[in-house]
Amino acid sequence: MAWLTKSRYLAGLQCAKRLWFEIHQPLTEPQPESVAFYQGRAVDAIARELQPGLHITRERGMPASISETARVMAAQAPSVLHQAAFRRGDLAAVVDVLRRHGGAFDLVEVKAATSVKPEHVADAAFQTLVLRAAQVPVGTVLLSHVDSGFVLKEAGNYAGLLLEEDITAAVEESLDEVAATAHGLQQVMAASRQPAIAMGAQCHAPYDCPFIPRCTAAARPAPQYPVSLLPRGAKLAEQLIGEGFEDLRDVPAERLSGDLHRRVHDATVSGEPYFNAAATAALRELPFPRAYLDFETISFAVPQILGSGPYWQLPFQWSVQVEEADGSVREAEYLAIESFGDFAALAAALLAAIPEQAPVLAYNASFEARVLLDLAKRLPHYAEQLKGIAERLFDLLPVTREAYYHRDMRGSWSIKSVVPTICPDLSYQHLSEVQDGDSAQLAFLQLRDPKVKGPRRDALTQALLRYCRQDTWAMVELARFLSGRAVTRH
Repeated sequence: MAWLTKSRYLAGLQCAKRLWFEIHQPLTEPQPESVAFYQGRAVDAIARELQPGLHITRERGMPASISETARVMAAQAPSVLHQAAFRRGDLAAVVDVLRRHGGAFDLVEVKAATSVKPEHVADAAFQTLVLRAAQVPVGTVLLSHVDSGFVLKEAGNYAGLLLEEDITAAVEESLDEVAATAHGLQQVMAASRQPAIAMGAQCHAPYDCPFIPRCTAAARPAPQYPVSLLPRGAKLAEQLIGEGFEDLRDVPAERLSGDLHRRVHDATVSGEPYFNAAATAALRELPFPRAYLDFETISFAVPQILGSGPYWQLPFQWSVQVEEADGSVREAEYLAIESFGDFAALAAALLAAIPEQAPVLAYNASFEARVLLDLAKRLPHYAEQLKGIAERLFDLLPVTREAYYHRDMRGSWSIKSVVPTICPDLSYQHLSEVQDGDSAQLAFLQLRDPKVKGPRRDALTQALLRYCRQDTWAMVELARFLSGRAVTRH
């Protein structure tokens, strides 16, 4: 029988069908790396640096790691072990840090999060169950997580980045339940048929399941416009579903009371987009030239830049479009990879690209404002000019929300949902591997890897530039549409 490892236990805890797939019908294609993967790897490296000890390698596979751990433990293990592997029967686990403490061991689970979460307790509890079954005396159980208040003051000095929180009581309280769950999951693994589990919230919590496409393809076709798309309407949608309504077009209009819900319902039923020209008055009155601005930022669990802390959003890219009254547009862009952290160069180029006194349009402008004001704090020489841009920001999001709705937006006013309904050429699905902020961060992290070279590096660079450029051009087209001017191809 296959072993129930820690990762399989957590997969089964999320969804028994996911665990069954991993055992009986695993994915044949390797899963792409994620931003979370990079963050976790960086935090693990710091944990090993801050607590030097013997690292048990996984290069030769889990059985070899278990054998090596047994040999080391029999020979009086060092005071600190990293990635020690244990097995008892069909249960197996790898421990981030095992630290000798008198006659027992501290079990330390390392996470890139900034606080303890329920899934962390379950993770550590399963490890405790396995180790105690293997006759390893686990005493205290700790969760080592990132201290959100840490600021990097000296290059390479990460003392204080990780905090250890005692979760022993929570682990001890859950051990009986963990043991029962583990037994049940072993039965799932041994079953010849997959569990009958419908898709639901568990598909995305606490992590996105890699089998979502498979389950989606096998599920009963969803209604074209499900009632769940009602914005800020989860409770109402639950009531409607309970009454047998699935497609929003079948819901009687009198069941919807709020203006927003009625607007969405009317547009969905009729197929005619909602448009309120009066809500665009402030936009139409903006003078030219107009600048359109979009930043891309990266958040490091392990700070890379002096004066920054965990998960601070630091800009590495921007795109600007400058539109004149005659409709002509010029663009400028900036992307820092090797030069990341030279915020003075980034700011100087930005200030040169944006005309003085020009209104600066952004989508969900609070984000751009925060980046600009953070740069102003970091760069006193440019502070007034950067603050000036922040003061001239004009947010297209609330205008769009009040003025426009197309049923194909499906309850969302994200720019990726809005713009394709007015300009199909600007669908983000047409882009390559960088189609959203998460994939932009991932591309940036990959470009920071010196092993990424040649055509692959060029492809990632161009993908990042295209994505950020599309965000600003999408705003140009959206502003034209909302103002009653012609939308053009770019």
